[in-house]
Amino acid sequence: MNEPHFDETFSTALRKVLVAQVDTSASVKKRKHRHPWIGAGVFAGAGLLGGIGAAAAGILVLPGGDAVTTLARPVTGTYTGTATVDLGPVPEGVTNIAVELTCLTPGRFAYDDGASVVCDGAGIGTRSAVSGYSIPLTTGQHSITITTDSAARWTLTATYVNQATTDWATNEHGQSYGVENSKGSPDLVAVVATNGKTGYAFRTDLDDADGTSAAETFKSPEDALAWQKARQGMIFRVPVYDSDGTTLVGEFVVGGP
Repeated sequence: MNEPHFDETFSTALRKVLVAQVDTSASVKKRKHRHPWIGAGVFAGAGLLGGIGAAAAGILVLPGGDAVTTLARPVTGTYTGTATVDLGPVPEGVTNIAVELTCLTPGRFAYDDGASVVCDGAGIGTRSAVSGYSIPLTTGQHSITITTDSAARWTLTATYVNQATTDWATNEHGQSYGVENSKGSPDLVAVVATNGKTGYAFRTDLDDADGTSAAETFKSPEDALAWQKARQGMIFRVPVYDSDGTTLVGEFVVGGP
């Protein structure tokens, strides 16, 4: 089995984040990027589990994940170029629009809020061409617009839902466990180990491995760059446990060539 690792793109992004954290004079414009959800959830980086993907896939929601209740029949259609999809009247209790977009041709497909999906030719016809997204409903909203090139083709399924973030669970040692969400991170963060098993890694271990802890000590952009250079190509293996925080089930890998 191939071990999940952070590629050069992630490494470059991390460097930019670290520099931004220590350079208070910098003006950083954030852009949203969509990540396809696969199987048990949204993968953040390599193997961190999120909640909306699991809910959209109809899988048991992990603690801290999003519990999603469908409130209307889905609207599905296939389109070419930029198009607006009308979902009809909004039922009572709707908080979000759950969306599944499938790229039928390569291209960039952008939502109204700036989030986007980029598909290359190699992924067309595979699961990587399918992406999930949850859009918070705004007052008066009953449609979704996808902006793309005039020749780009895509299929979209959208559904009105009620989405609510669940609470993290607590084990017998008083440690919280579950998925990262808008509230932050629990003590034990849900991950997928290299052996394919789902388990939990201590947040402190992940912070040490991915540079979050180190970033708090940097006093200049040069410190961040020096830190990354010293760790270039190194692999860090983080233990993965059952929810009790003591039963070892595998390992999670950060870093790599």
